[in-house]
Amino acid sequence: MRLLKKIALGIAFNIGALLVVTELLDQVTYAGGWKFFLVTGALIGALNTFLKPIIKFFALPAIILSGGLFLILINAIILWITEELVGILDLPGIDFNIEGALTFVLAAILFGLTNWFEHWLFKRSL
Repeated sequence: MRLLKKIALGIAFNIGALLVVTELLDQVTYAGGWKFFLVTGALIGALNTFLKPIIKFFALPAIILSGGLFLILINAIILWITEELVGILDLPGIDFNIEGALTFVLAAILFGLTNWFEHWLFKRSL
């Protein structure tokens, strides 16, 4: 039961961060309403669980040399993979597009800050 709660909260936090990113950055567009947020939130959760640790392991020297700033690029890569997966899955009515490399970086920063704030806020309310 605890695992299901953790997964559900992770998806909910990802959905909240996606809402902030899509509202604040005009170059990040989507279609599909709540279905988009649910599918994309779950995809990001899966990528963060299974792929991100592998990327971080191989990028460890770059992370250390950059003082952790390379983690922003890893988050941008996760967003890029998510965008590609949404296109590959080709679910009816769901679309996700981020225009430009700088927008990926800005979206990754905004996504990370929002997710951090959500975790901080949730821990404080328990």
